[in-house]
Amino acid sequence: MKSELKKLIGESGGTIPFIRFMEEALYHPQKGYYTKVAKRLGPGGDFVTAPELTSLFGELLCLQMIELWQLLGSPKKFQLVELGPGSGRLAHDILRTAQKFKDFYTAVSYELVEISDDFSQRQKQLLKKGKLHKKARWHKDFDGVANGGVVGVIFANEFLDALPVHLVEQSPHGLSEVGVKLNEDGEFTTEILPLAEKIGGDYFTSRGITLATGTRTEIGLPGQEWVKQAGAKLRQGMVLLIDYGHPQKDYYAAVRTNGTLAGHLKHVRVDDPLANPGEMDLTAHVDFTAILAAGREAGLDLVGYTTQAWFLMGLGILERLDILSKAGGADTGPLKEAVKRLIMPEGMGETFKVMVLGKGIEGQQLSGFRLNQQNDKL
Repeated sequence: MKSELKKLIGESGGTIPFIRFMEEALYHPQKGYYTKVAKRLGPGGDFVTAPELTSLFGELLCLQMIELWQLLGSPKKFQLVELGPGSGRLAHDILRTAQKFKDFYTAVSYELVEISDDFSQRQKQLLKKGKLHKKARWHKDFDGVANGGVVGVIFANEFLDALPVHLVEQSPHGLSEVGVKLNEDGEFTTEILPLAEKIGGDYFTSRGITLATGTRTEIGLPGQEWVKQAGAKLRQGMVLLIDYGHPQKDYYAAVRTNGTLAGHLKHVRVDDPLANPGEMDLTAHVDFTAILAAGREAGLDLVGYTTQAWFLMGLGILERLDILSKAGGADTGPLKEAVKRLIMPEGMGETFKVMVLGKGIEGQQLSGFRLNQQNDKL
């Protein structure tokens, strides 16, 4: 991947915007981190997501989807559209749980939007268990999902954080974009570029944000555009987003002058985003305030926002764990550890947030937000 990026930089006059570097490193058709054949998830990979820890995560999300289906009057056709389905574990757990609710399962069609051929094959193999693949169909990109046609749920777990971001820096002279070039030794380094027109010099001031001089941070315009797309595709239902991130005031707080961009390689954080292109995951936290604003532009309303811990507890994760523990049989020690990681502050519980944007479900209360609604933080 390094040689491809060096060639691109040369062909582009010696410098490319960081967002282009990130896009190529992650999504180059043959050598991008997410597109090539490689082990990314689990103990032998680079990171672990919630569905890989326990099937309870998918089971509870399915219950939330069933509740929405009932609130909509139990329509005969109900679409579940998952972005970035990874190993397919979440799809498997949702569909396996849905089978226990005959009418809901009959109504459901499950659509997986997956850019990676490697991941698509793994998903298909997994869903063949229990013949769940008969409920599923695949799209290479989001364009394959018809605009204005979805009645149901468009959802993504750890998807927005992997979309490319603009890297910007606040100098005494104003906001600039950060680019990537080669130094004298032929290694990747950064260079300050004029600000991209699509960002606009008032991006932060118009939002009431003052960045300290020297701050280097991210702007996730592709994530905002994706949410607008989701709003255009949803006719009625919800867009459910689970990811690590912050409200705007926390994201751009004075204590976070180096932004949130980081790599992940063999479960170790890599602070240099230019290191190991194509070989490591590269992510930035989500600005949920910006996501909300983009959603509203697309006709979506805020249904709820809270931490992953409160959302899962609202759906009954602790009660479910108690039932399984009392049932005896298999050792529930690993399950308890998984649940602890999902909800405890030192695990995923506080860092990960859950946002639901809706259309045609105004005034509805979803169980995931019944214990602790944090809309006012946005």
